[in-house]
Amino acid sequence: MSHADWAVQDGAVVEQPRDVQRHPLLAAIYDSHDELIADYLPEGETLELAFGRHIHPRADVGTEAWRSNAVGVERPAVLGDARSLPFDDGVFDAVIGRRFLHHVPEADRADILQEANRILRPGGRVVLVEGTPGLYRRLTKGAAFHLGLLDDDNDRYGHLSEAAVTDLVRDSFAVVTKRTLGSPLMLASIARSPLAASLFPLYERTQCVKWWTFVVGRKPASDG
Repeated sequence: MSHADWAVQDGAVVEQPRDVQRHPLLAAIYDSHDELIADYLPEGETLELAFGRHIHPRADVGTEAWRSNAVGVERPAVLGDARSLPFDDGVFDAVIGRRFLHHVPEADRADILQEANRILRPGGRVVLVEGTPGLYRRLTKGAAFHLGLLDDDNDRYGHLSEAAVTDLVRDSFAVVTKRTLGSPLMLASIARSPLAASLFPLYERTQCVKWWTFVVGRKPASDG
């Protein structure tokens, strides 16, 4: 990814994400993340934070800091910062965050979860997928960057550990569920061949490495 496709705004990395469809196995994996997220969404209005190029199928509204991402999507999108959301208190039933917290300085991440809590109705949910820096992930991505198989890395703040993601959610919500996602076949997700997608069933059966953390939190139904 060239520097023209990303920038730093108030300390946070904003970007025009790569075209995931060029990597068929990765696209299938991201689709599976979307299905998992949908399983935990309540009825009602859903906001997605930092949706990149593709807003989640169940999101009613999205917010984005990279201007071109907020143009041309099929649902309403607002240009804004997840650390200070342009919405009133208690207007959404769910907030989605897919793979973006690592682009925000560590000191600002709690603000994002507190903002999500603020705009959620009592009993509302926050649903997050975030990259987790397990040993396999570090070795695989390091080799891919060294071999030139991936574009330049702009993850200046590093990915969050499983504990870090969970603790962020727990500070503002009751944790409903948590799980680790990832397979040794993640290496094949770099491939651009359509044949790579045929590995997805095996990917699903070999979820044994840390690559992402999936966490769902629930806002208390009442202050009492």
